[in-house]
Amino acid sequence: MTALRIGCLAWGSLLWDPRSLPRAGGFREDGPALPIEFSRVSTDGRVTLVIDPGAPDIETFWVPLAVGSLDEAVARLGARERVAPARWPSWIGRRLKSDPSRSPGGDVGEVVARIDRWLARSDLDAVVWTALPSRLPDGRPGRPGVDALVAHLEGLEGAARRRAEEYIRRAPTRLRTPNRLHFEARLGWLAVASDPGRP
Repeated sequence: MTALRIGCLAWGSLLWDPRSLPRAGGFREDGPALPIEFSRVSTDGRVTLVIDPGAPDIETFWVPLAVGSLDEAVARLGARERVAPARWPSWIGRRLKSDPSRSPGGDVGEVVARIDRWLARSDLDAVVWTALPSRLPDGRPGRPGVDALVAHLEGLEGAARRRAEEYIRRAPTRLRTPNRLHFEARLGWLAVASDPGRP
């Protein structure tokens, strides 16, 4: 039986800090165009990039994975993202080219449909991605406004502030999102050159 060719979509820290993710090559720059924004406040204080249906579309990245099955790809991405296995069904996205059924509805369904169309044009058999939702600075689910995000970032100190600044500055330069432009103007956190294509 031929092993599945499985890829992983990326747009945030996976690009510069893949850790244990089993890559079979370098990141490629022709992933699907998806609505991506700095819309999630993580537990360590960073404001991270997530799929946000209210955001402009940005072409994402992807990398082939050295895994034996789609379940293994989900587990390895879930481990890298520190997502508990109980949350994998909702927070680790997965699509199989041969089984494009069972798509969710609404905004999430449209995002999945875009990924399906990209997958159909690719040489991959399946794809996985991080599907963490937006989250407010107080930990509640929801899409935070940019003023709330700037206030949150301005209130960070020490290592937490350094981590938050590094994440925003190291994000790929093509991700010129509305929130990023505000962060640059109000905090001075300008992008640094990055090379996500290295294996």
